[in-house]
Amino acid sequence: MEALKYAKAEDRVEQAMPNGSLLLLDGLSGVWVNTNSASRGITKVVIAVQAANLVVRVFGAGDPDPYDWGEREAEHLYANSISSHAATGFTVRYLFEYSEIELQANWNQGLLVLANFTVFKDGSKRSNYFSREFFYR
Repeated sequence: MEALKYAKAEDRVEQAMPNGSLLLLDGLSGVWVNTNSASRGITKVVIAVQAANLVVRVFGAGDPDPYDWGEREAEHLYANSISSHAATGFTVRYLFEYSEIELQANWNQGLLVLANFTVFKDGSKRSNYFSREFFYR
């Protein structure tokens, strides 16, 4: 019995990418601002390319100033297809004393779509939650 090599037709590719598994990251870099200026979630995301890494800095809504979550390297990078050379998505994780937040982002039609999965670990009995916000450059 041959081992499964793909689970969907779109996972099958005849030729490897010429540059190996490296993706072009520049399309994601820049300052991304929430399309909802009244958001109580994430207000801004700054993405930079450093060496071969995507570095993400998130700002959460705060009063009087936004909360700076700090810089983190993207954990995983994604293209929009198996044969694409351009990064169009990533995941990044923030670990705080009171919560863990995983962000899953994808670039689509000029917007950065950011899914936020928050898990509380401080015993506060707050519900873990999901949110999704949209950002423009």
